Amino acid sequence: MGLFQIIKQRWMSRNTLPQIADEIADRCVDAVWQRVEFQVGTLAPAEARGYIRARGVAIVHPQIVSASAQHDVREHLRPQLHALTLEALTQRVQSRISTSVLHRQVRHAA
Repeated sequence: MGLFQIIKQRWMSRNTLPQIADEIADRCVDAVWQRVEFQVGTLAPAEARGYIRARGVAIVHPQIVSASAQHDVREHLRPQLHALTLEALTQRVQSRISTSVLHRQVRHAA
């Protein structure tokens, strides 16, 4: 493999990490939501983020390994993919929390 191919492959890997992280987060959000939905509504936002991340790791890790092999993500980029995936997943779950809280408030108001 030539130098140009190596540089191109590394550049492509770094630029696609956010897309791969989003794909993984989309696949995992339902499973993580089922694990955290009853607890996170009672937590402060910072605590909820930590709780989501802690409970989501077991679900996300196998998906990261699988996606890394599928997309040929280099070993040194996996920690970055892990961080991006957990951040995307946390944002999705927190969005569901907001929607869930608003839905409950509307029910109580009616």
